[in-house]
Amino acid sequence: MKKLLCIILSLLMILPMSVTAFAETGRAYDESECSQLPIVFVRGMDFPNLKINPDSDDSENAIKFDFKTVAPFVSKAVLNLIKGDKDSALENVIDCSYEIFKYNAMDENGDPLYNTGMVKYPESAENYPLFYDEYDLENGLTHTLIESMPAKHVYYIHYDWRLDPLTVADEINDTVNRAIEATGHEKVKIICSSMGGIMTMGYLTKYGYDKVERCLFMSSTFCGTQIASDMFTGKIKFTPETLYNFCYNAVSDSFILSRIVKSLYKSGLFNSLMKVTDYIVDNYKDEVYERVFIPVFSHMPVFWGLIQPEDYEDAVDYILGGRTDENAEFLKRTDALRDMMKNRNELLDNMISDGVKIAVVSHYNQPLAPVYESADFNGDTVLETLQTSGYATVAKYGETLGDDYVPENEKYLSPDRVIDLSTAILPEYTYIIKNAPHVACSYGTEYNEFAMYLLTTDGDLKPGTNERYPQFMISDKNKETLKSFD
Repeated sequence: MKKLLCIILSLLMILPMSVTAFAETGRAYDESECSQLPIVFVRGMDFPNLKINPDSDDSENAIKFDFKTVAPFVSKAVLNLIKGDKDSALENVIDCSYEIFKYNAMDENGDPLYNTGMVKYPESAENYPLFYDEYDLENGLTHTLIESMPAKHVYYIHYDWRLDPLTVADEINDTVNRAIEATGHEKVKIICSSMGGIMTMGYLTKYGYDKVERCLFMSSTFCGTQIASDMFTGKIKFTPETLYNFCYNAVSDSFILSRIVKSLYKSGLFNSLMKVTDYIVDNYKDEVYERVFIPVFSHMPVFWGLIQPEDYEDAVDYILGGRTDENAEFLKRTDALRDMMKNRNELLDNMISDGVKIAVVSHYNQPLAPVYESADFNGDTVLETLQTSGYATVAKYGETLGDDYVPENEKYLSPDRVIDLSTAILPEYTYIIKNAPHVACSYGTEYNEFAMYLLTTDGDLKPGTNERYPQFMISDKNKETLKSFD
């Protein structure tokens, strides 16, 4: 059991977050009517689809979680366990973890160490019909966009998520210019989801917003993430509550499984498991960091942009050992990202003042991965509501702010007293949706219709402008329905 949990710990520590791929086909739109501006979709992190030799016919997955890679290490670990050599078995597990992820690594300057990257789709959606057959999450929204307007008006940015957002900004800028030239419009609409949020901030910081008519931040990293802060400062932690919440949520659709998980929690099994997880973290965490996490992830610029300002110096000490001289060139990049995030609020305010339409959509009431210290935060299964809302005041998962809590502005307090938008950087432009998981805009759902409304309406994007979409809404877990609080 200890070895199994160690394998899980190794993998979870080096798997931050990931989402999905692309979308669809036919449309019922008269291309002679060109009333809609082109849309540039900066998608979220696509962790599994990083490729070795991405532009060649013999490209292969950079994550080597396959039998050929894993089997030799597993067989050695089993043999060592049979011999009673637990330390050697653990060495095999750690070596296996590194072998699975090593092709994701970056060099000391923050550039890909190997010939790895993403397959790109630089032209409009009409050029990639084979990729329009998926309907979930971001793919579902892309599918709807192509049905609702000419495919030549839809651009989908599939970037290398490891890179410096100020580098990915060049790719976004090229796409914006290509869309404007191809369609004859003067501006575009940008929607960014998940990791696309910080990438879009890179574009807006580097190139400005003169060519942007509106920008929609959806389940977005435009304010960084807490998981990046905790992972890069070594704050790995399991608790019975966060582990139970995560497991229960995963099986909540099944009456039988949810009852079993609840019974196991009440029996104290999750408490007993903590003795094992605490032992593994106390004894093996440092080795996992030194041999897997740091070699693979330490020089990925994007994660340094996601780290919260108050944790940055601790991350430099923990991950880079305080070696500022040795990492001087890389730290120039991370410092530029710190400046970008520091200036974010002023930039967004200027955009609004100059007439750019902005909307922020954030979710809550979903548990987070139970492997880091802040996993008791409220979230959307992947990211914390604190940051996706632009720093609203948010109660811990399963709690409220309390009956005695007094918000600065009563209208910004959610009806269940869990979220207070008074402290958010853009409270007037932020929608909060209870129960919705990460990037919940699958094809055919009411949430999908809501996202399309934000992208296509000629009116104001402020919550409540359309009575169907107030500031605080509720979704079902399956993302099909969307309604106001009763």
